[in-house]
Amino acid sequence: MDKKMIAALAVILSVSAFGAKAASVNIDQNNLKFAPNTATIKAGDALVFMNNDDVTHNINVIDADGDAADQGLQKPKQSITTKFDKAGEFQVRCAIHPKMKMTVTVQ
Repeated sequence: MDKKMIAALAVILSVSAFGAKAASVNIDQNNLKFAPNTATIKAGDALVFMNNDDVTHNINVIDADGDAADQGLQKPKQSITTKFDKAGEFQVRCAIHPKMKMTVTVQ
């Protein structure tokens, strides 16, 4: 192979490997609720949780096995970004406000 062909092949491989860009979906927290309360995303995408309440929240992401990943305390006007790498169904809850919950489907 000549140098031009090798360079062209390298470009094609890098575009196919990095062409799919991860997306992010904004989730609002207001009036002690997630809005929307369901989301469907692709593996590798992220949710950005924005606390628009005047109280602190504590987001927990719970997988199908019941394992929880605590995202930490989130003060008013702060955002937390959570990336979802694996396919499956997840529950998101606030550890402080048990009625705050949503379902995330990762494809």
